[in-house]
Amino acid sequence: MLTSSERIRLLFLHPTFTFGGAERTAVNIVNGLGKDTFSVTLVTSKDIASRFPQDRLERIVPIEDLGIHVWYTEKPFWDILKDSRKIGGLLRETDPDLALGMMYYASALLCLGRLFSRRRTRVIASPRGPLMPYLEMFHPTNNRGRRGVKMSFHILCRMSHHMVVASQGLRAECVNVFGAENDKISVINNGMDLGMVRSMAKEDPGLDIPDGYSVISTAGRLAPEKNLPLLFRAMSEARKAHQVKLIVIGDGPERRRLEDLAAEVGMKDDVYFVGFQENPFKFLRISDFYIHTCLLEGFGNSMVEALACGLPVIATDCPFGPREIVEDGYNGKLVNMHDGEALRKAIVFFIENPEERERSSMNALASAERFGVERMVSGYRDMFIKVAERPLV
Repeated sequence: MLTSSERIRLLFLHPTFTFGGAERTAVNIVNGLGKDTFSVTLVTSKDIASRFPQDRLERIVPIEDLGIHVWYTEKPFWDILKDSRKIGGLLRETDPDLALGMMYYASALLCLGRLFSRRRTRVIASPRGPLMPYLEMFHPTNNRGRRGVKMSFHILCRMSHHMVVASQGLRAECVNVFGAENDKISVINNGMDLGMVRSMAKEDPGLDIPDGYSVISTAGRLAPEKNLPLLFRAMSEARKAHQVKLIVIGDGPERRRLEDLAAEVGMKDDVYFVGFQENPFKFLRISDFYIHTCLLEGFGNSMVEALACGLPVIATDCPFGPREIVEDGYNGKLVNMHDGEALRKAIVFFIENPEERERSSMNALASAERFGVERMVSGYRDMFIKVAERPLV
């Protein structure tokens, strides 16, 4: 049991080389934790660590030095075991009160690593996306890889001392499918620094868009789960009757395919591929509305960022984030997954009804306030303290 004068020693495990929504969330969490209450050891890659507030960190442990994987491999049983032993050694060395695993893999490593360490560290698992849709998309056959990944989900849901997820839908899946205890899961929505978003949005995006065009934006890693072909085909139908431009913010393995698709459906000159942007908000500011077509989503930071810039959001109703962010008919529209015609109609609705778009824009600004970074940090701080003070059984 901690005394009131002791700082909580928190190990934050987030093995990644890519900076995106989860990483921005992690930075905001660490930045909001006071050094008078928390002593934070960050375990991530050197490049990602450089993006964190250095004055909030007690120590940085590069994953390059540990030699662990950042995600599941083709040999999940063997590699998880090897990486867990390394994490167990780190837990023995640092002996933290709490260890937070960001994403599935990190959470599973901490649960197993704690067994190897024989320390009394309390492990907090934080899966950031839907588990079963992930398996169906990336491990569709019941082979050894799928079984290994699925077993790790059961491990993190059953062996962690607490869990924190970003949506109610993900909480329900952890309980109903993977056996997590309902009273040991906190739901804390991701939060944004809304003032920072709106300030950065004032920057000149440097795009010369002709007058008279409606402007749509979308953002994220250009990967299959984003389902951007659905958007491209819906937009190609909408532009038969309307002048419309699309800004695609982000990069990834699907970029070349999407560039080819834009040319195939006759939109080559109407799509701006601006790549990864440190400041995506400047492109949101010049847009009329935002579209999110993901097949799976733990929360969906980019939708909140769009709301903060006053954009109505059209989103596919995928598991699990959009329904908890987009209120159909209030700050945007929800459409069924894979329904290109419904998406086309939603696009045309906002183009042809500027007064409805303006009303939804005002509502977007208001609803974004529910996702302020201060509320998220307060939730994590309270959760950390509660778990640290909970007796181990």
